[in-house]
Amino acid sequence: MRCTWMRKVSGSAGSADGYMKKTVLGRGKINTPSLDGSCKSEEDVCALGKETQEGAPDGSEWEALDAEWSAAIRYEYHVLYSSSYQTPVLYFRASALDGRPLSLEEMWDNVHPSYRRRLLHSPWDTITQQEHPCLGQPFFVLHPCRTWDFMSPILEAAQNECRKLNYIVSWLSVVGPMVGLEIPLSYATVASKPERTAAR
Repeated sequence: MRCTWMRKVSGSAGSADGYMKKTVLGRGKINTPSLDGSCKSEEDVCALGKETQEGAPDGSEWEALDAEWSAAIRYEYHVLYSSSYQTPVLYFRASALDGRPLSLEEMWDNVHPSYRRRLLHSPWDTITQQEHPCLGQPFFVLHPCRTWDFMSPILEAAQNECRKLNYIVSWLSVVGPMVGLEIPLSYATVASKPERTAAR
C-alpha cells in the first residue's frame, strides 16, 4: 500500500475540533454487479470455481476471475477523540476506484482474517456506520467500547518496563490492521525507546 502519513485536519470554522487523516490505496474484495443487476459475492465465486473445475479452465480464466475479485479500493481513515469513551476512535470509509462506496457487508468481507471470527459473532459491536462528527457524512467506525480492555495491558507493560509509549501509535497498531491500516514498525520503535533514569 502506498500512502502519505496522517495529517491533522481542522473541523468546521470556529471549532477547535479536528482529526488526523490518512488515505491509502489497497486491494480487497468488492461485490461486482453482473449483467442482470445482481451482485456476485465471494461465495458465488467459490461455487463458480467448483463448478468450472470439471470444465478445467485454463490459467487465463482463473487469472480473470482473481482480478475480478481482487479490486483496488481507496481507504480514507480518520482518527478522532471520543469524549464519551475518552479514547481515540477510528472512522473510515472505502470506495471502489469508480467512486462507489463499499457497503457495510463489503467492509466486513475485507476485515483481516485474524479478526473475522470475532466479527461474525458480534459485528455491530466491532464495525458500525454512523455520521462523522466533523464532516456530517456517513463513515464506518470501529466501536471504542473495548478500547480500555486491550490498551490497559499495553500501558501497564510499558510502565513496568520504563518505556515511553505513544498511545496513538500503539492503539492504531492494534485496531488498524483489522481494517487494512498498516502502521510502519519504525513508528513503534522510535516511540518506545527506554526512558533513562537519573543516576542518584
